[in-house]
Amino acid sequence: MLETAMDLQLLHRAASAYYVDGVRQAEVADRLGVSRPTVSKLLAEARRIGMVRFEVLEPPTADLPDLAARLHEVLGVRVVRIAPGDQVQRDYRGIGDLLGEELRALALQPGEVLLISSGRTTYAVSGMAGLPELPGVVIAPTVGGQQESDPSFQTNEIVRRFADRTRAEPRFIFAPASPSERLWESLQADPSFQAITDLWSRARAVVVGIGEPYEGRSALTSVVPRGEPALAPAVGDINLHFYDTAGRPVSYPGSELLVRPPRELLAALPTSIAMAAGVRKAPSILAGARARMFTTLLTDEPTAQAVLALSDATD
Repeated sequence: MLETAMDLQLLHRAASAYYVDGVRQAEVADRLGVSRPTVSKLLAEARRIGMVRFEVLEPPTADLPDLAARLHEVLGVRVVRIAPGDQVQRDYRGIGDLLGEELRALALQPGEVLLISSGRTTYAVSGMAGLPELPGVVIAPTVGGQQESDPSFQTNEIVRRFADRTRAEPRFIFAPASPSERLWESLQADPSFQAITDLWSRARAVVVGIGEPYEGRSALTSVVPRGEPALAPAVGDINLHFYDTAGRPVSYPGSELLVRPPRELLAALPTSIAMAAGVRKAPSILAGARARMFTTLLTDEPTAQAVLALSDATD
C-alpha cells in the first residue's frame, strides 16, 4: 500500500517521466506545471513510499543462453527465456521485463485479444513499467473471481492493472470462479458472459502463471478445496486446469463448473506465455510442457536449474 499525503497520480507522472522516459527534471516540471524543487520533492517521495525501487543485480552464476538452450531441448516448447537470479526475491521484475519483450515481439494490433490469468506472478507483473503500450488491444481475464479477497486471484483487478499500464482495452468477467450449478446454467445464456467466451475463442495469445504442486501449496484460490484427495496427484495447474506428472488432467468434484476456458481451447491458442519462478515449480513446469499447455516459458536461473536436475533424475 502506497501511503503518502501527496497526490499519488502526480507522484506517478513525475516518477514515470523521470525514471522510465528519461526526461530531465526541468522538463518534468514544465510538463506538470510545477517548480523544479517540487519535482525533486515528488521524486524523493516516490522513492520513500516504494513507488520507485532501485535494484543492484547480481551477475548470473550460469551462462543463461546455454541454460535456456538446454531447458528448451528438455521441454520441447517454442521459446525458453531465463531471468538472472532468484526472481521471487526480486518481485518478478526480471520476468516482467522478459514478458514485455515477448509482447513487443508479438506486435499485437488494435482489436486483437490477449488473455491473462490470475496468480501471484501475473498480478506482480501486471503493473510493471517494462510492459509495452498496447493501444486498442483487448485484454480479457481467463477465470472468474469476484469473490476473492486476495488481489492475486482477482482476475478483473489484474486485467485493470495490466490495461492501465499498457493503454489496452480491458474486459471483465462478472462471475465467481466457482458458481453454483444454477448460476452456471444462467451464465451460458448471459450476453456479457458470451462476449467473454467469444474473446477466449478468438484470442491470439494468453499470459498465464504455473501453479506449484497441490500438496503443500501455500498460494491457492479459495474456490479450490484444501485437502481434496482427488487433487493429491496434481503437480501443477495452469488456469485452474490441474495435471499430474505425465501432464494428464486431474479433476475434483465441482471442477466441471469452474469459469475458465476449456483446456483444449487454451492449448490451441497460437501463443501461450507461461511464467514461473520457484524451485518447487520444477515438476509443475516439466509436466505442463509434457501436456503442451504453453508455447513460451519465462523463468529464472534457480528454477531452470531445478527443472534440468529433475529431468535428469526422472529419465
